[in-house]
Amino acid sequence: MREESRIKAEIHAFEDFLDRLNEDPPQPYRTDGGTKPTTLQTQTPTTTASLDAVQTAYQETVLAVDHWEEAYGKETTGESIANEFGPDVAAGLAGGVETWTSLLWNQLRAETTDSIETRRRCHQTVVAERQRIESLSDSLAVSGDELARIERADYPFDDRSDRLSAIQHQLEWLAEEEQEHLRQYERSKTDLLSTLVYADLDTDFPGLAAIATAQDIRDSIEVRHWGGMIQSNSANLPFQAREEIN
Repeated sequence: MREESRIKAEIHAFEDFLDRLNEDPPQPYRTDGGTKPTTLQTQTPTTTASLDAVQTAYQETVLAVDHWEEAYGKETTGESIANEFGPDVAAGLAGGVETWTSLLWNQLRAETTDSIETRRRCHQTVVAERQRIESLSDSLAVSGDELARIERADYPFDDRSDRLSAIQHQLEWLAEEEQEHLRQYERSKTDLLSTLVYADLDTDFPGLAAIATAQDIRDSIEVRHWGGMIQSNSANLPFQAREEIN
């Protein structure tokens, strides 16, 4: 699933950014314009370079993710930092050496860690949803194959009746399971799947939609079955069943 690989790419990018951030903490800054323990002349360029390195690291890790602009729009480094870490962090970084403090550094590290954890939870949700949809798809495929055989008249009349009834029970059970799953989902997860995974679909609940489609197909075949519009194909029936037809 494309969304899984994209989220993983973002996780790795923020992890790389955090690694580079940890390599370059800010130097203590004096209110008289110098830094401890050395002088203004020797430390201000170093502090400025450290601040520039943070923005460069963000550009070379997070903003370098292949799909970033497509997913989040075209942003400047400052705009992206504000959207990701909050306006206070962005303002602090834009404030220059006077605001580039250990407090801001720690806040930036904490926000970066939060971005990583948020995406990890998002990735787990997307993976679980994919696995669940795959399981539902497998179940519906079995029912679909059975309906196709019924429509081809691969079974005698009574068998078709029994199999249509069994499929009805299966679809009802799947629908109940799907509805229960959706009830247990947190609203945030439902919104996540709607905007990230199912954004291109006409429905926010593709599982229920797929079950409804299968139900319509089954009902249509049942109408034809009871209306005598499905004639048993003796070539596909066991010998005993052929004898009963003849």
